[in-house]
Amino acid sequence: MAAEAPEKPQLFEQTSQYRHWRFTPAGLERLRAANNKRGGERVLRALREEAQAGDAGALETRLAEAADNLLTPAEELQLVEYYLDRIQKFVHLYRAKKLIQPDAQNNVKATAINFMKRFYLHNVVFDYPPKNIMLTCLYLATKVENAFVKIGDFLRPLQEVGEKHDTKALAKSEDILDFEFAVIQSLQFELAVHHPYRSAYGFFLDMQAYIDDLDLLRAAYDRVHHFIGLSLFTDLVFLYQPAQIALGALRLAARERDLDIDPYLTRRFDARELEILYPVLDEIQDAIVNHRPVSQDEVRLIDRKLILCRNPEKNPSSTLYKKAAKPYMSDSDSD
Repeated sequence: MAAEAPEKPQLFEQTSQYRHWRFTPAGLERLRAANNKRGGERVLRALREEAQAGDAGALETRLAEAADNLLTPAEELQLVEYYLDRIQKFVHLYRAKKLIQPDAQNNVKATAINFMKRFYLHNVVFDYPPKNIMLTCLYLATKVENAFVKIGDFLRPLQEVGEKHDTKALAKSEDILDFEFAVIQSLQFELAVHHPYRSAYGFFLDMQAYIDDLDLLRAAYDRVHHFIGLSLFTDLVFLYQPAQIALGALRLAARERDLDIDPYLTRRFDARELEILYPVLDEIQDAIVNHRPVSQDEVRLIDRKLILCRNPEKNPSSTLYKKAAKPYMSDSDSD
């Protein structure tokens, strides 16, 4: 009897996102804890190096402050999440300024958020505070999603926000462009992002052949964007396939609109597939509805701690950074 042919892998399973950016919850926790530990060690080592020629008493005080305020992995995640929300707000701002077209808005937002989440799987906020990384990820996402915004146009709304609040501009061009290679390198040069918005639209089209009340289906589909937007702030992108996240979000949206899509699922998938699928959808829905955004007070506290434990090797205002940069500056001056 001939051997049974192996199942052909699904399209998503052939992507770099599936191969390199999928984890288990325990794997994510271990990765973040290890990065956080190494990052804290780098901070203390660099502070000792910076203060070698200085006052020993001041060094001990500075080291004690840094050691007492090193961020935990959970605090790093909270700070990053705050800036993920800023990405969402800036995308709305750029759309209002007609710099990003409405049909590109969700793709740019999802890609920029995904870039930033991936970046902080391999980097820590001690080395790279999220503000500039957030803007670099957003700028890069406009390129990747064919919604490119020239750097001057990209900066203009940020300058206007600064003027409105009587503060300095949120960024200069070098604040964004100088981090671009570091971000791309941390993304392993893999810039294609598959996110649930496209999958949700595919399900919406497919469901029209199975669901009679198309008005109710459209109402559910309009609402699904809200739940997908919430999913972007969770770890779901690292745990499940975009189509699974989209289907979980669709079930939440359909439930809100009193639309039962389970008959569609039972006709579209066989019993064995549903036995695997339903627990996955339940986990996705739970993660979306139970996610709580970080509060402003929490962010302020974490930001204050970060000031005391930032790595001076990566801080342009530190003595150590300026000392390392001095030979390059001298070479440049002699040209």
